[in-house]
Amino acid sequence: MRQRTLSAVFVVLITVVPIVLGTAILLALLLGVTIQAARELTRGFSRSLPLSLSSASVTIPAAILLIVTFFTTSGTILLAASVAALFFPLAWYAHSDDLQQGLRAALTTSFAALYLGLPLSSALALRSLEGEMTSEWIRALARASGNEQTALGLAWIGWAIAITWLTDTSAYLVGARWGRHKLTPRLSPGKTREGALAGLLTGAVVGALGPSVFGLPFAAWFGALAGTALAGLAELGDLAESFLKRGLGLKDFGTSIPGHGGVLDRIDALLVTIPASLLLATLLGGGNG
Repeated sequence: MRQRTLSAVFVVLITVVPIVLGTAILLALLLGVTIQAARELTRGFSRSLPLSLSSASVTIPAAILLIVTFFTTSGTILLAASVAALFFPLAWYAHSDDLQQGLRAALTTSFAALYLGLPLSSALALRSLEGEMTSEWIRALARASGNEQTALGLAWIGWAIAITWLTDTSAYLVGARWGRHKLTPRLSPGKTREGALAGLLTGAVVGALGPSVFGLPFAAWFGALAGTALAGLAELGDLAESFLKRGLGLKDFGTSIPGHGGVLDRIDALLVTIPASLLLATLLGGGNG
């Protein structure tokens, strides 16, 4: 438990600081996350399936999506970059001696590249949002980073990450202490219904703090509903990654974060909640970034 807590503190620090400092530093962090997560994914697939995968074939298209998003959040350009990322692995493995093996490797790699690239590029787009918001402390942090215009983006991504991580923490603690009924024994034996319910309630509470603490442009009741939905998506993202691991016969994707597993094990829920938060912000008219 102590090791897990220390690792969590470390992860929070190396995540929060780049997010506060702005998109350029955040891009560097996300590229590092992409490289490590791609290694974990390709290693997991290669060990469990009769495939020979290259982590570079995952990293390159995912990194392209991140870099394109750094320079523009145009939907048309991002769609074009996504299509390119989808077809890049086909070209990469087209030289394979065994074409059937090459096709399986290409399709697996395309999934991995988009599984990482699209959600992580959403984090950059979310952080870049500009617009009106009312939280002075968020505005001060954005001002310290040299770009007060993106204070709204900082508020949105901070709110989304707070919901995601606190949902996970409360589900873990309540499940460990009071959990009696398994949620999905085949996918994740440690998860309980009691923990999942605690996570949803936590999401509602943190979500309701969106306007008062983060200065976001919606009412507290709406924040509670949105927070509950995000908490549910966080739990689904966690279960989706558990499905991948169990299907591949793995306990964790890595060991780089003691007590948590690999990088992919730590960001699984964020891969769902960050894009969902970007969609919500866009629907509410948040930003012109």
